[in-house]
Amino acid sequence: MADGTSNSLASVARPPMAGHDDPGLLFDIIEEHFDEAAFYFRLWDQAQDALDYTLDEVRRGPEELLRANIDGLVVGGEAAAQRLLWPAIEGDEADHWTGPGVATLALLSRRGDDPLDRILLRLPSSKQSPLHGIARGLGLAQRSDLDERLRNALYASDEDKHEVLLDILAGRGVDPGPLVGVCLQGTDFNAACSALLAVRNSANASAHVRAVERLLNSTEARIRAAALETGLLWGLPVARAACTRQARAHDDHALLLTALAGTEAEQELIFAALDDPSHRSAALRALGFVGTLRAAEACLRFIAEPGKLVGGLAGEAFSMIAGLNPGPFALAPEEDSDAKDVPGTLAFPALNPDGVAEWWKGKRSNFRLGPRYLQGEPWTPATIGGRLARLPMRWRNVILLELALRKPGAVPVSTRSWTRCQEERARTLLEPAS
Repeated sequence: MADGTSNSLASVARPPMAGHDDPGLLFDIIEEHFDEAAFYFRLWDQAQDALDYTLDEVRRGPEELLRANIDGLVVGGEAAAQRLLWPAIEGDEADHWTGPGVATLALLSRRGDDPLDRILLRLPSSKQSPLHGIARGLGLAQRSDLDERLRNALYASDEDKHEVLLDILAGRGVDPGPLVGVCLQGTDFNAACSALLAVRNSANASAHVRAVERLLNSTEARIRAAALETGLLWGLPVARAACTRQARAHDDHALLLTALAGTEAEQELIFAALDDPSHRSAALRALGFVGTLRAAEACLRFIAEPGKLVGGLAGEAFSMIAGLNPGPFALAPEEDSDAKDVPGTLAFPALNPDGVAEWWKGKRSNFRLGPRYLQGEPWTPATIGGRLARLPMRWRNVILLELALRKPGAVPVSTRSWTRCQEERARTLLEPAS
């Protein structure tokens, strides 16, 4: 592909050969590449938050197959572009974002072609539109000239496109320029939320501090959550106070951020939230990142709710801290499980509470009060660095956020980027602060 990644898997995906003497067969192969690329793009996207994928598995599985099929479309040349790729972007028949996303990636990977302006004409303002896949493709395309041109597009666009263009720039790690301040102070909640992500890459962050501080008190929960993260990344005292205040009110995201960056005293709010049934799930997830012996035993209390979302989350958090392999303790799923319809939350099985309790009796002496643990090992930079590529993506993404929160001036890793880009950014977060 355009970033120089090896095309060794292209042969596996059977890229069409230029000059094939059967145009019909050639186009059948191109269509197969397109359909498979769309399938693997969807799988790749879902895997980014999955409990049953690690970074290595994402790279060796859906990512390699996605990229191989994109390569096949590039080899398809003008025939693929005119008969399949441009219609996927400019037609009216897209039923899922992956089709326009695949077409965008393939068109931008072709040499000697400059399709960007034509692609941008079809960029939608709504994330609900299948054409939002264009934005996903633009966020992943690895052409050196795109960053500046996308920022120019932001300034040339109508206001209704600001949200999606800010999202693209945020994912690419590009300074959005001064317009981000206008969006932070505007009345468009969608654009403001995207601006809170994009402003983290601003070279002039101090100019936007007051706007971020005002958004800490937004009536929109997603605005408050993004403002909390940005404020904590910038080390703003008012953000720390807002996080504590919202955690005391059992706000779900504030509880998680308190687990990542709060003091031991502040983390008492997470234990208190266990007594609130409407926020118990969020508290249990947060306790997995608190990581202490006390947190593990608090989770253990709720494992005895098999088939329930709370029981599954308690088992997940306990396993994350204690290093339990859940397989031997998994119960058969119940038909009435209230967790099975929560995407990306519980691929985790309900566990046999008696079996887990017996296992814990033999392991508890390995843990001390006070220190944090990850999969049964002390939580240290060496432990984190050695495990990041092998942790479930659902855990890894939160740990990467914590690493950014604890490193002054850091920007979180985009968890919707290629695995190689994620690894490069993660390494910088693990380096000691200068």
